[in-house]
Amino acid sequence: MNKSAIKNGELIKEEDAVVSITSREVQCNFSVYEALRVLGGKVVHLCDHEKRLKESAAMLNMKLPALNLKENIEKLIKKDNLKDVTMRILVIGGKNPQVFITYQDLLTYPDSYYEKGIGVTTYFGERFMPKCKTSNLLLSYLALEDAKSKGAFEALLVDRNNRVLEGTRSNFYMLKDNVIYTAGDEYVLSGVTRISVLKALEEMGVKVVFESPKLSEIESADTLFISSTSMAAMPVSTLNSKPIKCDFDFVKRVTTYVRAHELD
Repeated sequence: MNKSAIKNGELIKEEDAVVSITSREVQCNFSVYEALRVLGGKVVHLCDHEKRLKESAAMLNMKLPALNLKENIEKLIKKDNLKDVTMRILVIGGKNPQVFITYQDLLTYPDSYYEKGIGVTTYFGERFMPKCKTSNLLLSYLALEDAKSKGAFEALLVDRNNRVLEGTRSNFYMLKDNVIYTAGDEYVLSGVTRISVLKALEEMGVKVVFESPKLSEIESADTLFISSTSMAAMPVSTLNSKPIKCDFDFVKRVTTYVRAHELD
């Protein structure tokens, strides 16, 4: 199938969605992006993703061109008759900003990841401008590659004060004595799915403390889990190759809530 894409509001062939490597903005990763789900031809939480995209651009003093994202996404969905896909919006800044909208097969994971949990490792490092969703992903790349080399699914980033902040592509939560501990929004990228996770916890009557747990604390947690647009809520069963406690039913309830409210 010849896939289409959007560039600055115009339908193009995906193969033509390219940029010049001599562009200073490309070389400096002066860009912001969003990844979102399309289910049954409908975009999930578009308003939240668009809001975060604008906030990220504002943090970089990046000028966003006037572009109706909803209209352009629907144009792409109609052109290629899309049902269930993962869509990516990329904005490259500069005097003449470029906005690309592309897609790929819907990112999903095996049922075993939710039933038996996934492995995570820890990696010391802090993202630059953590509240901003930029394409500056070198730290995340290195941490995730390190995790993969050790047979793990995700890496948790640990700051200079030994606080566990977030995953390379996910938000992180620790459950201890029926209280959830998770980093404050000022220290991490507040994921769109995280909003749904927090609503789920509220409905479940679970207190949330916006405080990053210490590395020494997470080994004795009752449950650890991560969340993202593609994952919903995913339980952690091993930490640095060591088995840890996990209440799978608790995390399943969170995931069920998140998925049930995707098209609200």
